Amino acid sequence: MAIIWRSGMSVSNDIIDYDHQFLINLINTIELILQTPEEKDLLLEAFSQFHNYAKGHFQREESIQRNIQYPNSLHHRGLHSTLLSELNELKQKIIETKTTDEIEKKAPEIVEFLKRWLVNHVLNEDLLLKPYLEKHPRGFS
Repeated sequence: MAIIWRSGMSVSNDIIDYDHQFLINLINTIELILQTPEEKDLLLEAFSQFHNYAKGHFQREESIQRNIQYPNSLHHRGLHSTLLSELNELKQKIIETKTTDEIEKKAPEIVEFLKRWLVNHVLNEDLLLKPYLEKHPRGFS
């Protein structure tokens, strides 16, 4: 089932909120592609797009954290680093699949991981930024 952006996910910063919305769209795209597991090349392309966009998002978010002097920025950066490593491992698993059946079996794990990460990270970690971001204009970078 697709993830739907809700206003309660907003951190009161347009740049970060837009990134989160785009990441949601990419996860929903990956989930849709996994419904036709014979499209391994398309899956790898979408997964690479997600990984690259997440990496850019983390850089933007960490820059904003530095600019607002967010006190938990080191911890947050560590979470981002861990996620990028986990994404690399998951991408490797996808690359190593040899049959459509293997992709089909991995599909729930892939989708669950991405959804769980995004929702948990945004709701449990990024929303902690909100009180700091509310002191700045919504387009603050």
